[in-house]
Amino acid sequence: MIEQRTKKLWEEIEKSGKELSLFLVTNPKNVFYLSGFTGEGILLSTPGKNYLITDSRYTEQANQEAKNCQIITQNSKMRDAQTETIRELVNQLGTKVIGYEPESLQVSSYLKYISLMKEMEFYPLHELIEKMRMLKDSAEIEVMKKSAQIATDSFRQTMSFLKEGISELAIAAQLNYNMRINGAKKEAFDLIVTSGERGIFIHGRPTEKKINQNELIIIDFGCIYEMYHSDCTRSVLLGTPSQEQKKIFEVIKQTQIETLGKVKAGQKCCDLDRFARDLIGESGYGSYFSHSLGHGVGLDIHEMPYLSPYDQTVLKPGMVVTIEPGIYIPHIGGVRIEDTVVVTEDGCQILTQLPKELTVSNYLDE
Repeated sequence: MIEQRTKKLWEEIEKSGKELSLFLVTNPKNVFYLSGFTGEGILLSTPGKNYLITDSRYTEQANQEAKNCQIITQNSKMRDAQTETIRELVNQLGTKVIGYEPESLQVSSYLKYISLMKEMEFYPLHELIEKMRMLKDSAEIEVMKKSAQIATDSFRQTMSFLKEGISELAIAAQLNYNMRINGAKKEAFDLIVTSGERGIFIHGRPTEKKINQNELIIIDFGCIYEMYHSDCTRSVLLGTPSQEQKKIFEVIKQTQIETLGKVKAGQKCCDLDRFARDLIGESGYGSYFSHSLGHGVGLDIHEMPYLSPYDQTVLKPGMVVTIEPGIYIPHIGGVRIEDTVVVTEDGCQILTQLPKELTVSNYLDE
């Protein structure tokens, strides 16, 4: 798989129209994508070979993980050893133009490179690998299925812990713990747990606020398994919901279900966003849906494509995205339901298999 990714990278570089034979990869996720290496280092890619530069702490790890690369251990006795090692390697390869990732290359490093290698031209190639990463291969999808399963199984376990009087922080801590003992490397992001009036904070962090009866609770969670992220949100309630709470929940539930039914290859991201936004608008809650419909998921929790009003990307089989409409009303709270799905030719496969029910008891009965 990794060899195919390197081949694809150089096919994309050729399409740029710039003649170059060396590409500097500095984004750690992209280094992993092209090498399998999970430690600290950078990658120099050529059409025929990849060179992984790291330090002595990671040499053995690199030899085990990055079998398609030539491993170069930088000289720890040299000042700014990584930069010097790159300069020496570039001189050996005899190239005159180096492509680089402008989104991840630090300005300080860039200034060092152009100072030490004045004869070289540094050419930016924007989001080249990120665009490749939008299409997941079968191995990636299998890992993401496992990541989603760990997260959703852990959520079910956490529901029995959810009681009146415990804090948002305690819920997040218990869910984090469950994900780790179930095999996750760690949580995919700082988990979101907001309750009651705090539910309007779309990316609100959990606090010491205690959970009360009859208030909406948003739990946005996910984990990392073998470098790949999962992402899911459920909104629940202890006790008996009010008529307005039930109405808001049903609007979001039906919007999410109907939008999932529209996800398939050939759909534009912006069109899906508009479809969901129109449904919520027809219910009278349009002004309370204040974020985009979803985003890509993979080696990053938020990656291309983005299901927003501005993203013209056409979905293709193998893309993995979230569908997460929400309503957030001051003094009442919020509801969001989110699933991660794999796009197929004629639909999508939902990875985050959980009920979509308002009361906690529905999860306990599963």
